[in-house]
Amino acid sequence: MTALQREDVDAAKRGLLPSTSVDHRGLAIATQAADALVGELGDQASWAVFRDEVTVTVTPATLTAAAAFLRDTQGFALLSDISPCDREGSERAHPARFNVDYMVTKLVPGAPRVRLRVWVAEGAQLPSLIPLFPTADWHEREAFDFFGIEFTGRAGLRRLIMPDDWVGHPLRKDYPIGGEPVKFTNSVREL
Repeated sequence: MTALQREDVDAAKRGLLPSTSVDHRGLAIATQAADALVGELGDQASWAVFRDEVTVTVTPATLTAAAAFLRDTQGFALLSDISPCDREGSERAHPARFNVDYMVTKLVPGAPRVRLRVWVAEGAQLPSLIPLFPTADWHEREAFDFFGIEFTGRAGLRRLIMPDDWVGHPLRKDYPIGGEPVKFTNSVREL
C-alpha cells in the first residue's frame, strides 16, 4: 500500500473523506478486516488497496482459514462471487497461471467488500468453501466448467453451463478458438 493510500484509509477510518466519492465507511471496515486477517495469518497473507477495493492475497493452504476468519470474526457473511482469471501469456510475471478471487461482503451500511485472492497452478486444486458459504456451490462449478479449476472437499463437481461431453474449458487462454470454414467466391456470377 502506498503512503497516499494509507492516508486515505486513515482518513476514512476517522470519517474525514467526503461522502460523494466511494463509500469510505465500507473501505475503512474492509481495511480493518484485512489488517486483522494478515495479523492472524502472518506471512501467509498480504493486502493492498487498489481503486478503493481491498484485496487480501492468501495461499491455497490458508484459503479456508482466511474465509472462516472473515466470516466468523469480522462479519463478512456473504460470498457473492468467485472469479477466476487465466494469466497465461501475460506480460507481467505472476506467481501461478490462475488467480481466483473470492468476493466476500459484510451486510451493513456501506456494504464493505474484501477480495480474497489465491494463485493456483494448472492442475492444482483449491479447497471448496461450500461448508462456509453455501453460495460457493455454483460459483465453483462455473470455475471448473470454464477454467478447469478443481475444488476438493465437495460432492458433485460437474459442468454448470457447457454440455457434459464438452471437451476443454472455453475461458482458458489456450482454448482453441475454432470456427467453421467459409467458402468464398471471387465471381459475382456464381452468387
